[in-house]
Amino acid sequence: MRKVCEVYLVSSSATDERGVELTFPVSQYEMMDAFEQIHTKSPGDVYWQVDEFYCFDYLAPHLDESMSIFEFNSLTAQLSKLDERQETAMNGLLQMQVNKHIRENNGPITTQELMMLASNVDHCQVLADVNTDEALGKFYVENGFREDLDALPDSAYALLDYAKIGKQMRESEAGVFTPHGYVVRTEELQPLPEHEPQREISYMIRLTLMNHENEQKTAVLDLPATEQRLLEVQEELDAPEWYDAQFTGCDAIVPQMNTLLTDVEDLPRINELAQSLQELKASGQLAKFKAVVSATQCETLDDVFDRIEKLPQYCFETKIRDKDALVRDELEFVLGGRDADLIYKHLNREAYAEDVLKQYGAELTPYGMVNREDFGPLNEPIPEQKQEQTQEPQMGM
Repeated sequence: MRKVCEVYLVSSSATDERGVELTFPVSQYEMMDAFEQIHTKSPGDVYWQVDEFYCFDYLAPHLDESMSIFEFNSLTAQLSKLDERQETAMNGLLQMQVNKHIRENNGPITTQELMMLASNVDHCQVLADVNTDEALGKFYVENGFREDLDALPDSAYALLDYAKIGKQMRESEAGVFTPHGYVVRTEELQPLPEHEPQREISYMIRLTLMNHENEQKTAVLDLPATEQRLLEVQEELDAPEWYDAQFTGCDAIVPQMNTLLTDVEDLPRINELAQSLQELKASGQLAKFKAVVSATQCETLDDVFDRIEKLPQYCFETKIRDKDALVRDELEFVLGGRDADLIYKHLNREAYAEDVLKQYGAELTPYGMVNREDFGPLNEPIPEQKQEQTQEPQMGM
């Protein structure tokens, strides 16, 4: 799926200003994860802004401030599917709609209109690289669209005012020029299809696959899956062995893993991973696992399984997500009550937080703070022999 823009999200109700940068469109899991990182569940509490458009930058002046982040994601999902011709058509349709609003004094373009235009890009004719009335006039005359001029001798064509002919045609059919060509609507715009309510996700990992040699053979595989379902997908792909296919997309409940799950021959192990993630979710350990993955150098599938196996060896505090919260918690543990409040006001909190993190080998993540029970370095392997030792006293949290 083509990426459209970079978007910054932050909770308008949070005490800190830590936000999340996402490349839109995003999957439902990626959106849910972003909400978790900025400590909110309500779309109404989310402030967002587009930092950079990779394409469709002409939309920027028309983004409605009341547009929800989910509406914008749906719009970018539509736009990401458009090819070059359709993108030019979208630009032209938007110009036509703006002109209509100006004529009818209808105010700004709405979110629903933008989505409606994106669904109507095939109801247009696009003349690529035709950017002036003169070029348009020549195109119509040379391609026989002006039958009234067909009887002219060849010598007369050099005398024609192509710019005037092009302007006349453009105005009569309400076409527009875009940076990449001329656009004219050939059919009436159809209303936006009814919006389907977002369904609850049941899978832990969704993989999109394609046959290596036949792009028409595709399949979607939701994991965990039964052996029967895996065989059915191989038949859909016409792939007797998994190496006959390849992944073209991944949507995991832990989005950090989307870039790790790339080798189709690992599919049986990925299915095992999905089962483990389902168990972590059921036991309420998924946020802790996300934090551990974020805090440690988790670069391979083996690393992922290692973190799951050794998850009990990590401490996790979801309420400590920034240095200020860490300082407050540690002071309360060491001093308690009013003494902690008094010292907090006069403390170099940045330096103190750094020392506490260093002392306990801890790291702050958007999900909470992580450290090992033995206070060892997070990015060093946990020695196997230490897993059975008596648990060390934990830090004040």
